[in-house]
Amino acid sequence: MGMSEITTWVLVRRYDKLDNENGQLQSCLQKLTLTSGIGSDELKNLIFRLIDIPDDGNRVLKIRRYDNNLIPQSTLLNGSTNEKPFIIDVVQVHQYCPVERRQILPGYIDALRETFYSIEKRVMIAEKTLPNLNDTQRQAVEDTISQLSNCVSFLDRRLDELSPPAWINQVNSVV
Repeated sequence: MGMSEITTWVLVRRYDKLDNENGQLQSCLQKLTLTSGIGSDELKNLIFRLIDIPDDGNRVLKIRRYDNNLIPQSTLLNGSTNEKPFIIDVVQVHQYCPVERRQILPGYIDALRETFYSIEKRVMIAEKTLPNLNDTQRQAVEDTISQLSNCVSFLDRRLDELSPPAWINQVNSVV
């Protein structure tokens, strides 16, 4: 079973090479051939090799449609033409937004993470017991019905034992 090839055209814009905001933007149209079963990490590495830059965490790839809307990386697998290529903007991390000091304490983040994991564990336990819920509920209803049936039969016998014979004759004559 062969993998089908997908032809995708991309316009690579290199904002990371700008010296200042008034510099000349480098851009080039390139053909990218992908296979249909490619994974996310493989696709990212392929794009970095196409652009000829290392994936060292210092750059961000912003993938856009031809109309400049941001799209997920997996959309590249749909293919495109050279008239309407996908756009890949390469920017440095924090190139256009300055780094600010973190205002949330690390302990708070850890506490939120632990709370999230705790909730996640409880949901998983609840999901595991959910299939048994109908059986458990049915068994509880059957037990309750059995107990009520025993009580009613006991009360019926006691009523027959304690009622005077005159009442029994009256009840039988009415029925």
